[in-house]
Parts: sequence; structure tokens; C-alpha cells
Amino acid sequence: MLIDKDDSPNSSSLGQTAWRVILVSFGSILLAEMGDKTQLATLLLSARAQNPVVIFFGAAAALISTSLIGVWAGAWVARWFPPRWIKTAAGLGFVLIGLTLLWGSLPIAS
Repeated sequence: MLIDKDDSPNSSSLGQTAWRVILVSFGSILLAEMGDKTQLATLLLSARAQNPVVIFFGAAAALISTSLIGVWAGAWVARWFPPRWIKTAAGLGFVLIGLTLLWGSLPIAS
């Protein structure tokens, strides 16, 4: 029996899911990286070196490397801990960072 490509239940939904994940990761990283210290450092390096192509390839290689480390670390953590625990730990970490920053800005902390 031949199965038509359109009849397979996962072919279309798997492709849509992959594109959705690609677009969400691209959009969130793009927005997170805009105007941050890495972009400003790249701008300054490019202005100083007067060789934007070399700076671009160096910066691109660095960002790819950090993303690769993040993906590998995320995959490793996901093998050992349920997603709910990871989300909870990340949320608690952000709350702790926020409280630390707030405490440091209070007049009684100095």
C-alpha cells in the first residue's frame, strides 16, 4: 500500500512546528540582543578597527558559539529535570536577581 505524502499525519504539522520554533527563537533572540552591551561593543570595535567585515565575522562566530553552548546546556538540563522544575528555578532566579538589585538601590543598604 502506498501512502500519499499528504496523508501522513506528521509531515505538515512537524514542518509548521519547526518553522514556528525557528521564528520564535529568532525573534526572541533578536529582540533580546538589540541595544545590549554586546551590540554596543561590536559597534565600538567596528568604528575603531575600520574593518567591518572582519568585526562582523568575529561577532557572528561569538554569538553562534554562545548560542551553541546554550542549546547544548539546555538539552543536557532537559534530560535530567522536568520542564516545570526548570521554569520554576528560572523564575526564582529572576526574582532573586530583582530583589538583590532592589536591595542594592535602597538607601539603607549603603
